[in-house]
Amino acid sequence: MLYSEFIEGTGCRENDHNYQVYKNLEIMYMNSQMSKQEIYEYGKKLVDNSKSPEQIEFEEQIKAEISSLQNQLKNLRADIKKYDEYYQMDKSDKFWKLQRDGFKKDASYTRRRIAELKWILGLN
Repeated sequence: MLYSEFIEGTGCRENDHNYQVYKNLEIMYMNSQMSKQEIYEYGKKLVDNSKSPEQIEFEEQIKAEISSLQNQLKNLRADIKKYDEYYQMDKSDKFWKLQRDGFKKDASYTRRRIAELKWILGLN
């Protein structure tokens, strides 16, 4: 059994504690009739998946950025609607259309950035 298989099978994080658990369970696996799945189930009870203070701070920063971007997106949607109404009233003035299209591009970028950040956190 490889360490990468153990990580995938148990869903644990790579750290020193979990590596030691893996080494001990690997010995058990080699000297018994237990299947890998049984070792994974046993390993899930022993591994440490606690997050470091740096990981917690990093996740909090990402969550704050997501919240800020969601607020920006809400404002962009309101601006798009407003400039669309202006353009509908006076289609000869292309300024409103250009403004609306600019806000649409910004909204598209913001939605993509939110999706990227959620992917980093594993929320998708």
